[in-house]
Amino acid sequence: MTKKKLSKKNLWRGIRLFLFLSIAATAIILFLTISEETINQLKLISPLFLILTFFSTTFRFIFDVWRLRYITGALGKEITWKGAFYFTMGGLAFGAVTPMQVGGIPFQLYVCKKEGILIPEGTAAVFSRGLLSALVLPFLLPFIYYYKKYLSSGIMSAIVKYLIVFYGIFAVIFVLLLTQTPRLKRKFGDKVKGIIIFKQVFTTEFMRRKTLFLKAYITTFFSLGFYFLTAPLLIKGLGIKAPFFEATILQIVMTYAVNFLPTPAASGLAEGGAMAVFYHLMPTYILGVYVMLWRFFTSYLGIIVGIISISKFVTEKGK
Repeated sequence: MTKKKLSKKNLWRGIRLFLFLSIAATAIILFLTISEETINQLKLISPLFLILTFFSTTFRFIFDVWRLRYITGALGKEITWKGAFYFTMGGLAFGAVTPMQVGGIPFQLYVCKKEGILIPEGTAAVFSRGLLSALVLPFLLPFIYYYKKYLSSGIMSAIVKYLIVFYGIFAVIFVLLLTQTPRLKRKFGDKVKGIIIFKQVFTTEFMRRKTLFLKAYITTFFSLGFYFLTAPLLIKGLGIKAPFFEATILQIVMTYAVNFLPTPAASGLAEGGAMAVFYHLMPTYILGVYVMLWRFFTSYLGIIVGIISISKFVTEKGK
């Protein structure tokens, strides 16, 4: 990412756009859905399930930090718990101001540098996190297919097609990087030097420490598993009677979808998409409140913690 993209002007522009889209989308959804019945439904809130939603989100972050330590260990490096926490949560906060969360990568690489991890190794760590999350999806496809009737509606069908296109593109790029490196080097020379170094780090270091890489993969299942529980637990917390597994499947689809939405932290699109995806599981009068809380637990809470962690990191390391 260039210095221009990392300038204060662009960061503040991203923050303003993120806040504007998030607030506007939430306000519109609440305006369209709140009624007198909403107040009656809120009286049925279960504090227990809301607390469980919070703990589920917390464990998601813990396992995400944990798997980063396994990933760096598989690279032959060690990152402290504090460094892994800054890397994970700070990345979420910086990612919130850029489409597809790519803005967190420079900060994450900087944290790696402060932890004694070189740029190629840090890049391999960043990329591996996304790769491991993507490799969980094949194990989920049978469950998604079982509830395929929920994927046939207009919005769900569009989201699924959107995911197929993007994951297909990234799969092709990944294969090309690993198999066509010599050809890329002959054609582009030093311009792909970083790709060559990355491939060397990725293919050699991970192969030497397969056990640690496997542990990172298993930890990814736990991190995503707690993430997938957000929707069903939150629905229960609002006193809504809805099928637990169906809500989980819809959460899985939304989880993979929001990573590729072209607005800062998927703002605006995520709220609208959630409204369209979850509408058949609950009455309209509580849908707006649900979407607002769903976004808080799946996005805003992590961003808030990330901003606090960045402030702490800057205080310790200096500007």
